[in-house]
Amino acid sequence: MLLPLFAVAVQSLSGQDVPRLQARADSLVREWRRASALADMVDSLDHARAAGGTDTISVGALRIVTNPSPARLREAASRAWPVIDSLYGTEARQLAQRPYLIAPYDPDTTSPKPTLRGAIQVPWDQDVTSLAMILVTNVPIGQPDAALHNWLGGLVVPIVRPEQARAAVYVQLVTAPSQAARSCFLGVMNDCRNALGLAESPDPLRQWYPSVGERRALVVRAFAEYFGYLDHGARKPTLQSCGAGSDAACTELLRSLPPGVLPRPLTYDARAALVHIALRLGGREAYHRLIATPALPIPQRLAGAAGVSVDSLVSLWRAEILAARPAPVTVPPWGPWVALGWTAVFAVCALRSSRWRVS
Repeated sequence: MLLPLFAVAVQSLSGQDVPRLQARADSLVREWRRASALADMVDSLDHARAAGGTDTISVGALRIVTNPSPARLREAASRAWPVIDSLYGTEARQLAQRPYLIAPYDPDTTSPKPTLRGAIQVPWDQDVTSLAMILVTNVPIGQPDAALHNWLGGLVVPIVRPEQARAAVYVQLVTAPSQAARSCFLGVMNDCRNALGLAESPDPLRQWYPSVGERRALVVRAFAEYFGYLDHGARKPTLQSCGAGSDAACTELLRSLPPGVLPRPLTYDARAALVHIALRLGGREAYHRLIATPALPIPQRLAGAAGVSVDSLVSLWRAEILAARPAPVTVPPWGPWVALGWTAVFAVCALRSSRWRVS
């Protein structure tokens, strides 16, 4: 009796209900993980207090639970907090309930290191800049929903060296083995959206790698070893056909990859740069708006966070990436002469070697 009722209930779900329920399920999983982590942390802190006490350092909403030591964690927190606060805005307040666990240790002793479960262990003479870097790159903020995490390819975290990161993305646009990325570099905005994974497509392979040469190069350069040994070499004939020029074989191999394995045209750095621009434009509530609507498509969420259209956002992203073009390496006028001189020196040394003498 219950099974027919269950079937009717499932059939009555609309297309909009499924994403909403999936988002709710993801939220419950995240809350369960958070509760489990907090329980582990409380247990760890109880053990630490029994063993000799802990200190709590507070800067803004940032909290650091640590064992007593000379480590300059407060100074590091004072440097890290403005960076963290500027990225997460109002959502940074959740860090008051999500402390860092840091266990400094004496690097000059053989005594056992402090045991604080889940803690980041650092030598207590670590410089302030390095400690601040640790805080910025390990922010214990709540994880985003699965859709945002899967699209981005990681967590939303501060970009430590934004200029270098943008320069690296510039190089990707120029050298990526994907027509979408190269067309984006040339100014085709629709291909920028494709390269960033913002355009919905039932066939990402054709969208990202539309040409025969791209698909063959992708198989040969990235997956030759994988397909050569998969299932004891069962795919080797298909791999050889692909290498010989069969696009059907290359396409078959690429479509057989597990979900999520097909390389995207651009890496995490490119998408992270886009997210950071959206958060910068949107102000202190931007990150909250980004994570508050997990059922919406990623382009809509980014536009909502930024307060501008996704086309404007992508256009600004491209402009900032192109502006970050790495400086070309210039050779001074005397450079070739120096190289020629060293070549002559090495040649003379080689000729004086006994290996080249005729006895």
